[in-house]
Amino acid sequence: MRIIIYNSSSFGGCFDYGKALHSAYQQHSNIANAEWWLPKNSKVENDNGVKKLFIRDKPFFSGKLGRQIHFFYRILFNPIRLLLRLQAQPPSWVIFNDFEQLTAFFWVPLFRSLLKGKHHFAILLHDPDRDAYPPSRRFSEQSMKQIMSLMNVAIYHDFLPEKSYYKTNTDCRYVELPHGYYQIPAPDILLEKSIEEAFQKGTIKMAILGNIREEKNYHLAIEALKHLPNHSLIIAGSASNTRVNIQKFKKLSEDLGVKDRILWIEKFLSESEMAAVIESADVILLNYAPSFTSQSGILNLVAPFRKNMVVSDGPSSLAAAMRRFQLGELVSPQSLDSLINGIKKLQSEEKELQEHWESYLAYASWEKHVENAIRIFEKAENSQA
Repeated sequence: MRIIIYNSSSFGGCFDYGKALHSAYQQHSNIANAEWWLPKNSKVENDNGVKKLFIRDKPFFSGKLGRQIHFFYRILFNPIRLLLRLQAQPPSWVIFNDFEQLTAFFWVPLFRSLLKGKHHFAILLHDPDRDAYPPSRRFSEQSMKQIMSLMNVAIYHDFLPEKSYYKTNTDCRYVELPHGYYQIPAPDILLEKSIEEAFQKGTIKMAILGNIREEKNYHLAIEALKHLPNHSLIIAGSASNTRVNIQKFKKLSEDLGVKDRILWIEKFLSESEMAAVIESADVILLNYAPSFTSQSGILNLVAPFRKNMVVSDGPSSLAAAMRRFQLGELVSPQSLDSLINGIKKLQSEEKELQEHWESYLAYASWEKHVENAIRIFEKAENSQA
């Protein structure tokens, strides 16, 4: 069996996921060849099955209009580049780890007519609720119907919402597979030391990690500090886009008198720096807004560290995994009282949570993901033979 993993992004969650998934497929004995296809600006070595074939995802132009032009250029022509490359490849399973939803009406019919009999297609539904994508809900629904009409297998993590576009193609097999947890290098010693020095000894350190965006409810975490005098907060990551107003969160902390108990690390964290923050924290906060429906890459970074977690409840893959394995406290996503009570409750459950992490780590391995995926791929091939 041959595997091709398509990524149109050179950074972020899908990129990290593709890197780990590609490695796992390469190590499986039933895989004759596994390749990972990426944008030309990706910061990985162009060997060992890695090919940089697609338009860079860092804009050539500055300014809003320039970024928009570059974005539409990418989502229009990357699928065409993928199509042309696939025409020259032997039969393979093509796994869409990224996909261009906005231009699906253009590229899916071409794939279906020119490649369907040659290759098999699988999609990774990291964010299974695609209704919120622009320009409208109806457009999003119809574009997802187009994409799903191409697929032989759809892979999701822990939760799949009831959506019309997941019911139209009866030939597509839907399968729940573990996300996979990440092994990251040893913590950055200097950052770990600076975090330790930033707070009084004995304080309980909470952390919010990853790209800074409104969806993560920073205001609730900051407000919670007012009611948790023995707690501090680390906010580590870079703004996800220019619309994120970090200053308003800093002003809120100043108005509430908790400014001195918050450490801001405003940068894109390297793997060792991420490890330092996770290792230093006592509690990881993943208190997302109700709009969040995905699995969380942060959960799978934290897993090997077995940290206490407070996670927003709701219809998401993240909440489903937390509930299934009882990895921490689930709280109402917009409730300050629920967040405070969840944080307090963790202190009496630490030993029990450690045992639950062992169950999750046994489940969420890349090897198990790939083993099960190959089995599903083989069944899909046999049913069409």
